[in-house]
Amino acid sequence: MGICLKDVGIVCNIGQSKQAVLKSLIDGNANALVKDTSLPLTEPQFVGHVALNLDDKLKAPSSRHSSRNNQLAYHAFKQIESSFSELAKNVDKKRIAVIIGTSTSGIAEGENARKTLAQSEQYPDDFHYQTQEMIAPAHFIADLCQATGPVYSISTACSSSAKALVSAKALIEADIADIVIAGGVDSLARLTINGFKSLESVSNGKCAPFSQGRDGINIGEAAALFVIHSTASGIQLMGFGETSDAYHVSSPSPDGSGAISAMELALDMAQIESKQIDYVNLHGTATVKNDEMESLAMHTVCGNDVFCGSTKGMTGHTLGAAGALEAAICWLLLSDINSNNEIPANVGYEQQDSNLPEINLSQGQKVSSLKYCMSNSFAFGGNNLSLVLGK
Repeated sequence: MGICLKDVGIVCNIGQSKQAVLKSLIDGNANALVKDTSLPLTEPQFVGHVALNLDDKLKAPSSRHSSRNNQLAYHAFKQIESSFSELAKNVDKKRIAVIIGTSTSGIAEGENARKTLAQSEQYPDDFHYQTQEMIAPAHFIADLCQATGPVYSISTACSSSAKALVSAKALIEADIADIVIAGGVDSLARLTINGFKSLESVSNGKCAPFSQGRDGINIGEAAALFVIHSTASGIQLMGFGETSDAYHVSSPSPDGSGAISAMELALDMAQIESKQIDYVNLHGTATVKNDEMESLAMHTVCGNDVFCGSTKGMTGHTLGAAGALEAAICWLLLSDINSNNEIPANVGYEQQDSNLPEINLSQGQKVSSLKYCMSNSFAFGGNNLSLVLGK
């Protein structure tokens, strides 16, 4: 059964449409990460902030839907609304599902409400606790598209929204749903900005994936939503590999075994060889340990000929939305709007780390063909997922 990623809507710091995001990717936008002084408790941090006036463009049906997360999701949904409506016009609403990966949901709204409580001894009148629930963005999207089939969220840190795509494939293949809106959304919040700082995982400047002097991540925000259904035409979710090495709560297994298995399982399901992959979007957080592990995994599975790189030097690490955002980036590269077969550079790269296994980091170039892409998402607890997309 073919699982088609019919359309995608994207909102992130490098663009708020497919065309804008692709242009930024190909141009190698190195200026999209901006310094923020309002969220960090100590020194400013570079973040991937969505510079879009969201506040007046979403008329939430109730206070439980009023959050920046849902504002981002709303703009992504509007980009796929016509494609979805065309597919759904003769489909029972009970056969339409929504699966959203997230890690922040409405945490920022909870933080602001708690601040008001501390100052005035009462919560704001428009604050609703349900805003913070992990399922909130899934409920919001389901309300927008009137889906009454399975509706749920997945929260497994950085692999959350990649898992949402895999779960969509499972629902369709099990004949539980005919159409699934799946993807991810996460917004900036003090909890994540300062939480990663406390883990000593945040870069002092802009992140530099796979570079000698890399020193950590930059946090970003994004929404990426797919319309997924069963057909053999269009860009396909061809394979996936899920593993859990459970090496450490916040560090990957240094031998790369979990990542290697995930990549190999995805290739096996897609029934292709590693040399057929045209581009791999690496998890590439620019932390010391992730890039050590992932370069080893990439070298083991694909050698040093397959083009690869991290796009987090442009978008930042969008946490629960990262898997869907980076799958969406692969979708854009495979789509007809990428008429020149270009792939993005590994932005932020400064100096080769001689301690890392050799891999073929993209410098932003045209390739002879773009038929297959892989996207890696490796989360806390060794929760690993690789996707293979193809046309």
